[in-house]
This record gives sequence, C-alpha cells and structure tokens, in this order.
Amino acid sequence: MNNFTLRCFLLGVSLSPALLPATAQAQTPITPGEGAGATTAGSSSTLTGQVTSAQGQVQPNTSVSIISLATSQRRTVQASQTGTFTIGGLVSGGPYVVQVQQPGFRVQNITNVFLKAGEATVLTVTLNPETVAVGTRRSDRTALESAVPVDVVEMSELVRTVPQTDLTQLLQYTVAAFNSTRQTGAGGSDHVDPASLRGLGTDQMLVLVNGKRRHTTALVNLLSNRGLGSVGTDLNTLSSLGVERVEVLRDGAAAQYGSDAIAGVMNINLKSDNHGGSVLLSSGVTSEGDGLATLLGVNKGFRLGEKGFLNLTADADYRGRTTRGYARDPLVSPVFVANNPAAEQAALAAAGKTYKDFEQHNGDARVRNVRGLFNARVEVSEALAFYGFGSYNFRRGQANTPWVLPATQPNEVVKELFPYGYQPEVNTRIHDGAGTVGVVLGRSGPNHWTLDLSNTTGYNRMNYDLANTLNASLGSESPTVFANAGGFQFLQNVTNATANRFFDKVLAGTNVAFGGEFRADRYEIMRGDERAEAEYDNNSLAQQGAQGFSGFGQASAVVGSRTNVGAFLDVEADVTKRWSVSGALRYENYSTFGSAFIYKATTRVKVADFLAVRGAFNTGFRAPSLQQVLYRQITQRPGVSGVVYSGIFNNQDELTQKAQVPTLTPEKSRSYSAGLVLTPTPSFSLTADAYLIDIDNRITLSGLLRPGSGISPEFTQLLANNRVSQAQFFTNDLDTRTQGIDVVGSYRHALGKGQLTVTAAANFNQTRTRAQNIPANFSSLQTDDNPTTNYIDPRQLSLIETGNPASKILLGVNYSLGKFGIGLRNTYFGEVKYYDVAPDPARYDFGSYLLVFKPRTVTDLLISYQPAKALTLTLGAQNLFNVKPNTLNEAASNGVAPGGFASRGDFERYFQNRYGVPSPFPANHDVYPYAPVQMGFNGAFLYLKAVYNFGI
Repeated sequence: MNNFTLRCFLLGVSLSPALLPATAQAQTPITPGEGAGATTAGSSSTLTGQVTSAQGQVQPNTSVSIISLATSQRRTVQASQTGTFTIGGLVSGGPYVVQVQQPGFRVQNITNVFLKAGEATVLTVTLNPETVAVGTRRSDRTALESAVPVDVVEMSELVRTVPQTDLTQLLQYTVAAFNSTRQTGAGGSDHVDPASLRGLGTDQMLVLVNGKRRHTTALVNLLSNRGLGSVGTDLNTLSSLGVERVEVLRDGAAAQYGSDAIAGVMNINLKSDNHGGSVLLSSGVTSEGDGLATLLGVNKGFRLGEKGFLNLTADADYRGRTTRGYARDPLVSPVFVANNPAAEQAALAAAGKTYKDFEQHNGDARVRNVRGLFNARVEVSEALAFYGFGSYNFRRGQANTPWVLPATQPNEVVKELFPYGYQPEVNTRIHDGAGTVGVVLGRSGPNHWTLDLSNTTGYNRMNYDLANTLNASLGSESPTVFANAGGFQFLQNVTNATANRFFDKVLAGTNVAFGGEFRADRYEIMRGDERAEAEYDNNSLAQQGAQGFSGFGQASAVVGSRTNVGAFLDVEADVTKRWSVSGALRYENYSTFGSAFIYKATTRVKVADFLAVRGAFNTGFRAPSLQQVLYRQITQRPGVSGVVYSGIFNNQDELTQKAQVPTLTPEKSRSYSAGLVLTPTPSFSLTADAYLIDIDNRITLSGLLRPGSGISPEFTQLLANNRVSQAQFFTNDLDTRTQGIDVVGSYRHALGKGQLTVTAAANFNQTRTRAQNIPANFSSLQTDDNPTTNYIDPRQLSLIETGNPASKILLGVNYSLGKFGIGLRNTYFGEVKYYDVAPDPARYDFGSYLLVFKPRTVTDLLISYQPAKALTLTLGAQNLFNVKPNTLNEAASNGVAPGGFASRGDFERYFQNRYGVPSPFPANHDVYPYAPVQMGFNGAFLYLKAVYNFGI
C-alpha cells in the first residue's frame, strides 16, 4: 500500500488504485507544473463517485467540494438521492483536496488528489459516523441519534483560529449551556476558573477524559462569585492543542457514570493521530495595553505498531495582569485620614503621593502555565489492546488582595515596614497530574464481548506564598514575604471494569454493558509558616495573621480519606429501526455515609425522516466532596471598615458539634428532559430540549453566625477560643428546582465559490428554591429582622438562583473562500443578579444591595489567511466593541437598595443623614468597580495566531 492510498484509508476513504492518476499511484516526485506549484494545463477532467456510510448505506445530498491548492478555487456540489456526484470542467493536474461533509458524520478531507486530462477520476467515499462516547455505551451513536442532548465541539479547527486558548474560555464561547468566568480578588479562585453547566453548581458537572473520571481540584471556592462553596474540575490543566474534541452531555447521568453528574457530563477526547502534528503560536494584548497573553504549543503523532499511536502535546503560556476602572473615592476609601478630605489631601501631599499610587489591581491575575499531555494505544492483536494517557500541569499564579491602609486599618500598618500601607500579593503554585493505564480484551464489533480494565490516578496540589504583606502582631519583626503559607492537596484513584456487547439480532439491535468501580479519595490541608497563621498571636491590638491570606493553623491541618464501590448495568435497545430505549441502574456505597441507588430511562422515536423526538428521566446524587467535609480555616473577609476574621469549621470540629449543625449528606436529584431533533436537509440541523432538575439537600456554605445567635451557651466562648467573630459551616440547607431549554442549530451551504457556515445555540434557565432545610435550633435566625445573620446566606442563595446568566445565546457566521476565511461570533449574556457582601451587623442594621447586571453582547471577529498549505495565520479581536459589564455602582442603581428603600437615592440620603458620611455601599465599589459576572471586564483583546502543520 503506497503512502497516498494509506492516507486515504486512514481518512476513511477508499480510492480504487485502478482509477488513480499515475502520479497518485506511483507517488512520483512532484515537479514544477505537476505538483504544489500549479495545476497542469490541458483538456478538462471530471471527478465522480459515490458516498456511503461505514454500514454501507448510501448518503444522499452530501456536500462534496474540490479545492485547488494552487489557486484556492473551490467547486461544491450535492450528491444525488443515490449518493452519487459528478464535478466536471476541472483543470487536469493538481494537487486537489476533496472535502466531504454530512451532518452526523466526521468531515473527510482527501489530500493530494491529481486529475488526468480527459479522464474521470472515481472516488468511493466512506463516511465515518461522528459518534459520541457520553450518554451511550454503543460505539455507533451520533450526537443527532442520541436520546439525550450532546454538544460536540471539534477542537482541532477551533483552537487554531478563535481568540481563546484556555479550555474553559474556548467552551464559554462555544457551548451555550456552559459558563465560566475568570474571578478577581477571590483568593485561589483567581488562578482556577470555576465552570458550570445549565446554571447549576461547579461540582454538579462530571468531567471525563477519554471516558475516564477526571479528578477535581483541592481548592474550595470561598470568595468567588462563581462556584461559591464548591469544588470543581480545573479544565485548564489540559492543553487545548492536545484535545481532539469535547462532548458535553446536557442531561443527568449519575446512573451511568456516578456521583457529580447531576447537571451533565463533559468528556474530553484527546488527540489520537499517529502521524503529522502542528505548532501553535498565539499572542495578544488588550486594547488598553495590558494583559499580554502568549502561548506556544507543539503536538505530534507517532505510529506504534501497525494500528497503534502515541500522541504528544506540550505547551507553555503566559498571561499578564489587567486592571480596570479604579477610581478611589476619598470619602469612601481614604488612604490616610477618614472623613476629612482636607486632612487626607494634606497627608497625601506630605507623603508625595497621589491616589494613583494606591491603585487597586482589579482584573486577571498573572498566570504562567507549563503543560504536557500524552495519549497512546497499542494493538497487540484483534482481541488485545493496551492504552494509556495522562497529563501534567504546573501553574504559577500571582494575584492581589485589597490595600491595607492607615485610614481604615491602622492596627495592620507597621510604619517601619510599610509607612503608607501595602497591597498584599497572594501567589500560588499548582501541581496537577493524572495518568490512566488500561487494557481492552475481546474483539470489537457486533456479537463480541469486550472487557475494558483501567486504573486512573489524579492529583492536585495548591501551595500559597505571600509577598508585600506582614503579620502586624509581630510588629517590625514580621516577615514581608512568606515563602510557604500552607496549602492543600487532593488525590483520587479509580479502578474500573466495564464489559460491553452489541447484539445485532436482539430486536433491531441491543447493547448491554455492566461493570464496577472502586474509588479512593484522600484530602489534606498542609500547614506552612506559622507566622502567617491567623492563630499565631493574639497579644496585640493588631488583627492576627498575615494580611491577604492567613494560612492554616494546627487545628486546620487535617487529613482524611474515604472509599466507595459501585456497580452498574446499562441496556440500550433499538426496538425498531425508528424507536430506541435505554435504561441504566447504579448502586454505590461510600465508607463515610452509606449507599445510593439510582436509575435512568430514555427513549427516542424517529417520527419522520427529518424529525425525531426524545426524552429522559433520571435520578442522581452528588456525594459531598471530601474537601467540603474536611475544610477548616480561619479566613479574612473584606469588610467596609477593614478585614473581619471568621472561621469555616468542618463537621468534625467541636464548634460545629456544639452548634448542632447537621452532618453533611449527599445531594439527590430527579431530572426530566424532552426534546426534538430536526434535520430537514443535510445542510441544516436543529435540536431543542427542555429540562427540569429538582435537587434535594443541596450543599451550601451557611451564613455567618455570630455571638448572640442563641445556638448554645458555649457558642460565644467557642468563637472567642478560635479567635474569630463569626463562623460558617457546610450544610444541606436547600431544595432547588432548575428548569430551562437548550436550542442548537447549524447550517452550511456553498455560497459562490466559497463555503458558508452558520451556527446558533441558546440556553434559557431559571433556578428557584423549593424549600429551605433549616434545623430547628437555627429557625429564629432565618426569620429575624437582620438579613446579615441568616442561617442561609442571602448572597449565596442569590448566586445559586440568579448568579448565572438567565440566558445565553451564541451566533456564529463563517465564510471561507480560497485561502481566506472570515468569522463573526456574537455571544449574548443575559441578566445576572445577586446580593452584595453583607455589611457588619455590629455597625449596620440593614442588609446589602441586590446588584443587577444588565444583559451584554460580546462580538468576536477573526480573519484567516493560508499563505502556504501547511501554514494558517489568523488575526482577530475578542470583544471587538470593548463591551464591559455594569459597574458595581450601575448594578446598585439597577437593583434593590438595602433596608427596603424604594430607590438607591433614598437609601443614600438616609445613610448620609444617619452616619454623616456618604454610603460605602456597594462594598469596595471604587477600588473594585467591576465584578466578574457574565463575562470578563478586560474589554477588547487583539490577537494573532499562527499554526504550522506537519505532514501535509
């Protein structure tokens, strides 16, 4: 088999050698006039053939294009009802590329096609289904044939042209039901992007890599606007250049895959090419000149044996800081003198400073990544194959917390070290690694059992270090740099066995799968330099602990582990060629809290050739993460008049037990979905799916409980013993209902000599609380007149109900013509609203602003040019029109004022009259004027990408 025929075989295309041009059969060296330089002048040629599926079915109305690499001209036709096509009047010679496209199948590109003068070249094209690996255990289901909605995101083309490079941001602007926004001023969450699906929690989306469970991070999001109180999976630890495609199952699937799959499942398929590769260089900067982002990545495939492969990816990237909107208000956030503008200006002048010198960094943290990725498979025989894949990521993050200033925190300013105050820097070092090894036994194909045995180990470690800070209780002896301020790590090991067989003679085809899984988790909080800890010293007027991040004391340095075993049965049957049903059962038992039994049922009916309807019902669960069970820390919270110290106490802590906070139990869910699949023509498809998800015993972080809460006589003393003024706990306090609809459509059509592609997607969702599960001893807190002392935190409740965009709509238009391509992408983010940080109840007897952020639309423009067949250049702009979300001041004016006042103006006048100074609410609105809500607030980003492909 020569190289050209082999390449066509790998693409799923058979090209009859007897009908090949001589140059293709013999692979003679390309000479000027015959090869890449130009087509050969002479009498016209014809390309003809037939398109079929891998199952031998003809594919009518398939789009077939032939593109001249020399002139970049394109001719496109549609195959007939019998799958045949003919393109005449072509210039003989070559090389040409033939591209074949059909919804539900992978695009086929046949390269190095040469046409003989006066002769017809015949192609027999076999299309491979664009099968999905989530929501089904059959190997031949496509996304459009699935009984549950699945988004398939082809990464190979996306990553080389669009502005984004991080996996979370790539998906943010590609999948309507997916949301991820970079955080700022949120501690560790500045360096790990939280992500969610269908408006649910970060920890309610299960992530798989090549079908195997991916570990979560060790980080608990505590100060963020997204994923507050939850633990998610860090998608950005994987190099996007090494990802072939991402499948997003938008339906509950815990019965199929286990805990966490309440909102859905994301499966990340790594590249499996055994030849070729690419180099990607991307660089860009914001329109304000900051936020320089540069990435260099390399991907290469190698052959292992006859059918095996080894695919390697490595990349490194840098992202600079950004700052937006700082404008310190001297009456609200003074530097030297509070409530006296004249004295403040005099102090600034005496120090030779201006407010510019105290600028608050408000934007993206500085982040550097080094990533590696591999994917391998070796076929020993038709009945034995070994595989393995893994990743490693090192990340260095540098972020800032609010300034510590003499006017607002005099006890934390040590004049010998920082006479004018300081802006603490909170930095992280993150190590993330994972590896899977497995073996597949048995022949593939119908009526053969296969057994997949695998073991996956995943590890995530985050260490903090601090700079430009101090522990004021140590006075001038305090370090200003803490090289080790503590951290945490999480280890997960999963052993899995799955048996699978497709019976083609049972009904119209029946697939049976069953298996078991053993998972072990281990979580540890690690102490660092004790001088950084909040518990270190309490013998001065100064608040204890390093400012910015106060480490973990001896009582917080915990270690815990748990195991669980599970078993499942999954049956999927085509009752007829038009009606399929499936069902799944799963049982899991945890060493810490008991067992769960869940199930799922789906159906799909092909009503007509162009229309199918589908539906599903499932029960699910999410075990409380080990991090939520064990996390304990004394933390610093931003307050109106400085830092307030509070404690997060775990289930094992004496304070938690004395307060009679219930032990954490699993969340449980019931999910319903119904939808339709419309394919009126091969060039157009549309899916619409409605869903309703009920979750019981949802886990959140409680409100701040303070002395006088009336919980127990010992509570106030226990707070004092732990040197905090308030406490929080993880608790199962909510029953919620989420309902919405997803719509996804695509259209492609030959337009002139080019190709037009239009994609659209939309998600509309709403979450409401069905019940509040408040223990009897806390019931009075939820009904008193002060909303800042509620057992259920109003801020977190609002983030759950309305903290995700109420709608998100994507519209993309792409047109390619010869060597040029242009794309325009619009992303509409719906309204977001949530409560601001609550004021200190010791000073104020009202709650916080309900902030309302109005909808925004972001537009991306990208222009591509291919100067050579192996090289693609893309110049573009993300957020072309420099759109930003509402500022906090605007959101406060859009929203609801504290204390039941009819307008913001009424509240501001009340506050001025009562306290004699302007209101500082919403909190930090001058030094943190923007909040990370629907999207980031960096504005326009200009970029250039260059991709060079090997093996073309």
